[in-house]
Amino acid sequence: MRNPKSIKVFGRSGRTYRIYFNPQRQHWYVAYEGTGERVRRSLGVTTRPEAEAKVHELDTPAHELPAHQSVRLTWAELQKLYLEYKSSQGKAVLTVARYRSAMEAFGRYLKKCGVEYADTVTLAVLDGYTSYRTKTEEADIKTAYTDALIFKNAFKWAAQTSRGLLPRNPSVEWETPEPVKPKRKVYTAEEVAQLEAGVRPWLRPVVTTLAWSGMRIGELINLRWSDVDFAQHVIRVRVQEEWKPKGRRDRVVPLHPKVEVVLQSLPRKGQYVFTGKLSGTLKETWCLSALKTDQEKLGLPEGDLHGFRRFFATTMMKAGVDTNTVRQWGGWQSLETMLRYLADSSPAEGVKAMYQAAERLAASGE
Repeated sequence: MRNPKSIKVFGRSGRTYRIYFNPQRQHWYVAYEGTGERVRRSLGVTTRPEAEAKVHELDTPAHELPAHQSVRLTWAELQKLYLEYKSSQGKAVLTVARYRSAMEAFGRYLKKCGVEYADTVTLAVLDGYTSYRTKTEEADIKTAYTDALIFKNAFKWAAQTSRGLLPRNPSVEWETPEPVKPKRKVYTAEEVAQLEAGVRPWLRPVVTTLAWSGMRIGELINLRWSDVDFAQHVIRVRVQEEWKPKGRRDRVVPLHPKVEVVLQSLPRKGQYVFTGKLSGTLKETWCLSALKTDQEKLGLPEGDLHGFRRFFATTMMKAGVDTNTVRQWGGWQSLETMLRYLADSSPAEGVKAMYQAAERLAASGE
């Protein structure tokens, strides 16, 4: 289908505007003669009536903007355009959903502040977001931090001159230091053994596979039988058409004997290794809810699904596997990131390790 020709819209000021639909961007643009230069910018809308209304808003003297400034967008309009852009760049569905969640949270905050247009967001408004998100909505401080990174990037994207969506980036001076939090729980070997034996039957293979493969829960849920190679004794975590692992790249995880036994025992009901009720897709929320309930019944301290990944990294390191190999198995992009997962040694473990080191040094004559 050929691009439609531009449509003339005559403003009350006597200026002539031409609006046209961009099929690639899926929204309407306007072009007109500004103060000494040709202006072209997105109107941030998807229908012709909305485009004409935006032009009349632009043409109103009270809303006259300098040639470099964009048509005013509400936060909801900017959010829609940004999420469409991210989806078009091949971002995973769950990643886009996380972006949407963060931007909708910011939208709720802006509504509370009485702010409608994206270009009226101030530094003072931004500074109040973390308090709102953590105190009013009772979100975790890390959640508020990752939210901030997402919509800061949205402001930066919209303020790029070539897009013409925002005249400036209101968040450019907003400081968002990463919160310092204590290390999250790492399961002990005893706790993992109790969970493998004591949780409800359908959850047991999930616990064992997470604990002894280092896989993320999303990777486990999307694991297909075609990704499991029993002949080579490996699991291949692969980028799929409809799903991508964190890091967006393939990796190979050797099968721990316990994981191999568990996977061999599972029925093959479809293409996915782990299935939910009635052979449907397994859900992370189901796994986490069931895990917490069973931990309480077993009298164990509450932990999350990611705790098994931290257990895996710590256990493999203690078993003598070199750090770079553990990093590759777990799919961490950097050694620094992986090291944050390791459990701190207890005083008793530290003393034992020191004596063993001293004995080795004495035996070597050093």
